[in-house]
Amino acid sequence: MYLEHWKLNLFPFENTADERFFFKSKTHSTLHEDLQDAVLRRKGAIALTGDIGCGKTTIIQRLLLNLPEDRFDIALINYPCLTSMEMLFEICQQLGLNANKDDRSSMLHALQKHLINNAETGRDTLVCIDEAQSIPSLETFEELRLLLNFQLGGRFLMSLLFVGQPELEHKIAEIPQLQQRIALHVNLQKMQAQDTTRYILHRLRTAGCTQPILTRQAVEKIYQHTTGIPRRINHLMDRCLLVGMRGNASLLDSKLVETTMQRYPC
Repeated sequence: MYLEHWKLNLFPFENTADERFFFKSKTHSTLHEDLQDAVLRRKGAIALTGDIGCGKTTIIQRLLLNLPEDRFDIALINYPCLTSMEMLFEICQQLGLNANKDDRSSMLHALQKHLINNAETGRDTLVCIDEAQSIPSLETFEELRLLLNFQLGGRFLMSLLFVGQPELEHKIAEIPQLQQRIALHVNLQKMQAQDTTRYILHRLRTAGCTQPILTRQAVEKIYQHTTGIPRRINHLMDRCLLVGMRGNASLLDSKLVETTMQRYPC
């Protein structure tokens, strides 16, 4: 492993959601604030889209972790390849409800009762569906839309947060009634060159790096190859650090980056 060679305490470019490595660019901050505002104000349906590897899951996990625990009852669905009945049952399960998975009416009654109880005790219910573009049928989307009909005293009893790749927009557009219910739709863009540099340096510093270990030309090469997509940057930088260790390098330069790209296409 390369930690000792580069004098690091942690692996800086793991592709897992680790709060310590969260990079708060201006774009990320604004997007996070918009999502948080929509959730706190119970706007109903919210959508976050972005290309593969742009960091949507990281943003959402940070959002959910920062919501007041005593106020929010959260269901997080990471595997949404579900029929409408399976989706209802999964939501009930995650909210701790006992309901007959084969009886839609039973599940809806249990869910409505739970939502009303939450509202009366000052709690909000949030259902977050990650990889929502994988929902297999419009019937499931329609089932979710109908859950927004649970309202009391002029407020939604449940907020739905859809997170997915750009094709999610097209699926939602096929149900105009759902599309009109989306109170906020934000799109997470790829990072620009300046933020790519700051992102790499931030992760290295967080991992314990105390001295420069890569050149400006190396960062430019990384940006050109990854087009500012965090997941691709992580893959490439991790490989560069490994190749650099094997070659006993003290600095990552553009030539080393080029060699790494040829050896480990990504």
